[in-house]
Amino acid sequence: MTDTHAESSGTHPDRPVDRPTDRLEAGVQQLHVPEPRTDRETLLLRAGIAIVILGGLCIGLGWWGASGTANLAEQIPYLISGGLFGIALVVAGTALVMRYSMARLFRYWLARLLAEHSVQTDRTVDALGRIETALGPRQ
Repeated sequence: MTDTHAESSGTHPDRPVDRPTDRLEAGVQQLHVPEPRTDRETLLLRAGIAIVILGGLCIGLGWWGASGTANLAEQIPYLISGGLFGIALVVAGTALVMRYSMARLFRYWLARLLAEHSVQTDRTVDALGRIETALGPRQ
């Protein structure tokens, strides 16, 4: 008769089920980390660039419309509709581009940090092994 808890947790039937390492292994096997969606990030980058260009175009059209008249009362609607709306679009598009850039930077930083920690852990394990060897067997 097999232990159903051992089978469901992914542990070996010969080992005790209540060991912390077995619970950790079972938890890691059940853990699901989704992959980053590069197509969504690329879409956000392209949308950000397009929004910045559209904002610049709105600013240019607002300036062009306001430059055609010397009357200040006629220039203010161009300033509001073209200039302020264009600036808002440029800011929003820049925020999307910055979000893409910061996500890539943080992902690179995290990968580098994990690699450095892995190397440091290997060094620590090697040093502890040398210390245990130098101390000799325990009695």
